Amino acid sequence: MSRISLKIVGASGQGINSIGAIIAKGLKRSGYCVFGYREYPSLIKGGHASYQVDISNQHIRSTETSVNLLVALNHHALELNMEELKPGGIVLHVTPGWQFPEHHQKLIAERNLHVIYFPVEDILNRLGAAAILSNVLLTAFVWSMLDQDIEALKSLVGGKFAKKKALLELNMRCIDEGFSFVDPEQGTISVSLPPPDKGFASHLLITGSQAMGLGAVHAGVRLYAGYPMTPSSPLLSFIAEFENKSHMVVKQAEDEITAAQIVSGAMYMGTRALTATSGVGFDLMSETLSLNAMIENPTVFVLAQRPGPATGLPTWTAQGSLLQAANCSAGEFTRCVISVSNSQDAFDLMPVAFNLAEQYQISVIVLTDKQIAEALYTQHPYDLEKAEIDRGRLVVDPDKLKFLKSSDRFDPHAKGGVSLRWLPGSDAATYCAQGDEHNAVGAVDESSLNTRLQMEKRLRKFHGLKAVLPAPHLSTGGRSAKTADWMDAGDEIELLAIGWGSTGDVLQDVMRSDELRGRKIAYLHYTYLWPLRTQELQRLVKRSKRVVLVEQNYQGQLGMLIRMECGLDIPDRILKYDGRPFFYDELLSSVLERCANISESEAKFPGFEHAGASS
Repeated sequence: MSRISLKIVGASGQGINSIGAIIAKGLKRSGYCVFGYREYPSLIKGGHASYQVDISNQHIRSTETSVNLLVALNHHALELNMEELKPGGIVLHVTPGWQFPEHHQKLIAERNLHVIYFPVEDILNRLGAAAILSNVLLTAFVWSMLDQDIEALKSLVGGKFAKKKALLELNMRCIDEGFSFVDPEQGTISVSLPPPDKGFASHLLITGSQAMGLGAVHAGVRLYAGYPMTPSSPLLSFIAEFENKSHMVVKQAEDEITAAQIVSGAMYMGTRALTATSGVGFDLMSETLSLNAMIENPTVFVLAQRPGPATGLPTWTAQGSLLQAANCSAGEFTRCVISVSNSQDAFDLMPVAFNLAEQYQISVIVLTDKQIAEALYTQHPYDLEKAEIDRGRLVVDPDKLKFLKSSDRFDPHAKGGVSLRWLPGSDAATYCAQGDEHNAVGAVDESSLNTRLQMEKRLRKFHGLKAVLPAPHLSTGGRSAKTADWMDAGDEIELLAIGWGSTGDVLQDVMRSDELRGRKIAYLHYTYLWPLRTQELQRLVKRSKRVVLVEQNYQGQLGMLIRMECGLDIPDRILKYDGRPFFYDELLSSVLERCANISESEAKFPGFEHAGASS
């Protein structure tokens, strides 16, 4: 797989994102698959931030730790990011008179790095342009280093200023100046890209939050209520920007408790509604989650993960909230936990989440994380026809409503624990919905028999839900396992990786690497995390030499749920918990290390013999 990476580094507020986004959009139009990754501190301005674009003519959805081109917008980038350059890489900086310290001079010589000073202030003064246009100059110069067509860049930038003639002309002059600049010491230097694949030109360029927002619209969501909390805030922002087109009601609540209550009330009245939060914000919503379990009110919550505890790292990523989602709030009740992993299922899973919520009259918690929420994906256009809306046992037919009895609402003998549901204001029998334990009509009933019957009713849904949830998805070498000849032949699996969420795409890219070509490696990806299905995992473990768990948390939380469900302990774990996602090259190195340690005579994974071992 051919991969080129460039990284723009500076302070928040310097236009880092605008340079990265324009380059990514232009390269996608030219026929490249791009993946954008942001790092930034929890500051509005200042600090140390970056925007990295990974580029390939093949499908990629991950980023790497080393880059071919470093664009340094201040001296801090020169001090902190030089080590990330690959041999033969280029550092482009704008700091006049910068003297590299001795250890960086040695690095430059050892790796044969090219250093280019771009005199942005001199060019701006000559053009009579404001400092804000420095990013256009830099973008144009980088565009020329990538050997791309200047007219394509002009078309991209010009579309923003078509109605502002003077500003448009100044931007075009900046593009001409930047594109034609030649460093007097280094001469013309270019970054060699692989041949493009024009199929990518028709793809979308979209973040995970934007994909989820479109998925919510596709699911029939008519109201969104939320309180800003990174990394869920981009979803609120996108839906708010989109509300005039979607005609969705958008409410920024005063806190997470209110947001959860608004959404629960809307769903109780029959309107599909959504909220999203992160970390401790979900703690505040958990009381409402418990209430919805008692009144059997379908709801969907998006939990965008970031490192905790407390405020933690607000602008970084993690997978540390799986156990929180599966176990939060008071009492025992059925809930469903699913996780998106990229821009495809961020769209696809929103209709699924709402259908499950209404079919089983439960809360569905959709996990995402900062990496997914803010990453920029090259995405195949979505299928806008395949989503189906299933309202479950909701009764709206007037002829059927008149035959309902109050006791139908919480009938403890309802099949699968899912009773009939009808909306307030319907011309039908009335019932009471409250947080106390209640009988079939919703009246308070603390008797032993009723308590047992209602508890069993609510938890029968768990077994029915578990039976219908899809099994985890198996892939080999980035392809569906159904197309792998060795898999069909029943050969031993050298290494079986298990993961969920954003780790899945990195593992898929790793499995497509040249270094692992021909190796019998499989990846089992969990989308549906609670209730947890383990039959496929148990089957695969029996034919695997080595099994490794890959998660972005300290405890190996999916591994803990697996062990709780079926007794299988997975002691070999690749865990990361520093706020950064798994990078392509570091995960590839970890997998290669484990593959190198698999001997020809090694027995299959001992599996359940480890069930009593400590993790």
